[in-house]
Amino acid sequence: MTDISYVSRYEHLTADDLVPPSPGIFFEPADTEIGVWVVKDLLPAHGGGSVLDLGSGSGAAAAGMARAGAARVHGVDASEASVAWARRHHAVNNGATHVTFAHGDFAQLSAERLLSTAGGPLPRPLIVTSNPPYVPLTPEADAQRRSISGGPDGLKWAEAIIGHAEALGTDLGFTFGSYSSPRRAVELLADAGYRVAAVTLCPLPLGDFTREHPERMTELERQGEAVVWRNGPEASGYFIVGLACRRAGPEPVNGHGPLTGDGLMELLRAAAASRSTRLEALHGAAAAPLPWSGPLRVFDPPAPPARHHW
Repeated sequence: MTDISYVSRYEHLTADDLVPPSPGIFFEPADTEIGVWVVKDLLPAHGGGSVLDLGSGSGAAAAGMARAGAARVHGVDASEASVAWARRHHAVNNGATHVTFAHGDFAQLSAERLLSTAGGPLPRPLIVTSNPPYVPLTPEADAQRRSISGGPDGLKWAEAIIGHAEALGTDLGFTFGSYSSPRRAVELLADAGYRVAAVTLCPLPLGDFTREHPERMTELERQGEAVVWRNGPEASGYFIVGLACRRAGPEPVNGHGPLTGDGLMELLRAAAASRSTRLEALHGAAAAPLPWSGPLRVFDPPAPPARHHW
């Protein structure tokens, strides 16, 4: 039986973190909180360890990861403005906790070069994590909203992220959208030797730009490669999917079998049958058991104060 837990408030972000940053700095509080939960699922139970956060944005996620128990967090982002903001608001060096940021494009740098931007060692165990742009958009729409676009299938950045974690031999936290080819995401992870250890889902309304440019999302759904939440004929929402992944052999992770790509699609479709943001349909699976017996967290956040995309 699936172990489902519920969270209904921001537990890792402070009130200051939830204040929208300056223009040009990406801000999505629910994604940020889920990124922290995913890392927490992978950190040692006694605390410590390091995190390499690829595409660290405003830096609020890195700060939350430190509060969740990581002793060393280093973020890398391609936006100089984001790095400057993160350094000003979220860099920490108090002896027990060290949070730093560097400017760089993780899709272009090697894994070794990414490590070198930290200016010092990232002690093991090391976790690579990323909450990259993941909205599936046409090339025309992509040019208008680079901060949210994940390319035609929503997974434009996935291979680079997974490749860095594989090269460094680390566990991996990966956050994306239910309309971003979830089956393929799990298959890419499995091909690189990763198994899902914990899942976090968060229902969220579609952003204005996504509603105005639904072409790729609609096509992926038609092909059976995306799951959206519908109230009637119109798509109204989606699920943020946070996967905490362990490097593992053929044996089960934490005593449960692997989550396959088809299994994740089945899980998301079960969630999409819900009428409320508590995703109550996940409990109604007695007749058809869920395809995942591992830890499943539902994050049902309060309405965000702002969703700041550019």
